[in-house]
Amino acid sequence: MVSFYLDLDPERFATPPARASQIRSLIDQAHRDVERDRSLGHDERIALREDLQRIASFLASPESSFKGARALAVFCSTRDGLFETVHLSGPVDGRVVIQESPYVEPMIAAVRHRRWLVALVNRRSARLLAGSPETLREGQRLEDQVHGQHHQGGWSQANYERSVEKDVEDHLRRIAEVIERRWRAERFDRLALGGPQEIVPRLAELLGEDVRAHQAPGRVDVEIAKASESQIRAAVEQLVEEDDKRTEREALNRLAEGIGSGGRATGGPEETLTALNERRVATLLLEPRFDRSAGRCSICGMLVLDSYGRCPADGSALALVEHLAEAAVEAALVQDAEVMLVRHHPDLGPLGGIGALLRF
Repeated sequence: MVSFYLDLDPERFATPPARASQIRSLIDQAHRDVERDRSLGHDERIALREDLQRIASFLASPESSFKGARALAVFCSTRDGLFETVHLSGPVDGRVVIQESPYVEPMIAAVRHRRWLVALVNRRSARLLAGSPETLREGQRLEDQVHGQHHQGGWSQANYERSVEKDVEDHLRRIAEVIERRWRAERFDRLALGGPQEIVPRLAELLGEDVRAHQAPGRVDVEIAKASESQIRAAVEQLVEEDDKRTEREALNRLAEGIGSGGRATGGPEETLTALNERRVATLLLEPRFDRSAGRCSICGMLVLDSYGRCPADGSALALVEHLAEAAVEAALVQDAEVMLVRHHPDLGPLGGIGALLRF
C-alpha cells in the first residue's frame, strides 16, 4: 500500500507550480525506492508502479481539490481496490510510505494540534498570528489612519468625534475582511480575539457566521503594541486550555445523554467500531492513551476487534491492525468526522477510552 502525504502549507505551496514541484519530487523518490527494493516480487513492483501513477494522475486532475486543506493524505492499493483521500486541517510534512498497512501517524499528529488564528486589534492597528498554541507566529501587522481625539467642544467636537468613530469602524471592517480571507484560505480550527474590552465585541459582530461559530469565548488579554510572541502564546495557551475543557465537557454531556436512550451516541470499542464501519460517526472521542489491537477484513475492509479472529460479515481472516486508535482515527477522517482527544475529563474511562457522537 502507498500512503502519500502532500504538504499544503500556504506560505510554501499556495501556488500550482509549487505544489506540482513537490508532487513530482515525492513521486520520483517513491519510484526510485520501489525500483531499489530487492524484497519486492515482480507483481508487487508492477502494482506499486501503478499505484504511484494513479496518485500522480489524480493530483494533476481537476478532481484533486486542495481548497481549505493544510495537507492531503492519499491511500492507494490498486490490487485491493483501495483509493482514499483525506483533507487534513493540520500541517503534515510531504512524504511517501510504502508498507503493508496504511501509514497514519501523521494524521494522528495533525489531530493533536489544532490550528488557531489569533487576531489582536485596537482602534488603530491589528496583529494576526497563526499556528498551534505552542508555535504561534505573527504573519500580518496592519495599521490604519484613525484621527486622534481633541477637546474643542461644541458642534466641531461632535462632528470630529463622529469622524473618528467612522475611521475606527472602517478599520475594524478592514480587519474583519482580512480575517475572513485568511479563514477561507487556510481552514483554521479556532479563532481567538484580543484587544480592548470595548473593541473586541465590535470586531466579532463584523465577522461572518461561520467564523464566529469557531470563536473561543473570552479575550486574549495582552498589550497589543508591546506584547512579544512568547507573551501572546502564554496568554493564548491559557484561553485554549479553558476552551478545550469547555468543548470536551459539552461533547461528553452529549455522549452521556445519547448512549442507551436511542440517541445519537455510542460508547466502548465494539459499538464505536460498528458505527465507524457503518460511516455514522460525526465526532470520534478518544482518550490520549487509548490503545487496543484490531483486525481489518481483507475482503470488505471492516474493522473488527482482534478477539473475533475472523470477519463477522463474511468469515474472512483478519489482517492485524496493531493500533486501534490509529485505525479508528483514519476511519473517522475518511468519513469527514471530527476527532476529539479528551484530555481534561475522565468520562471515557468506564467506556474503555472511546466513544462517538453519531450522525444518525
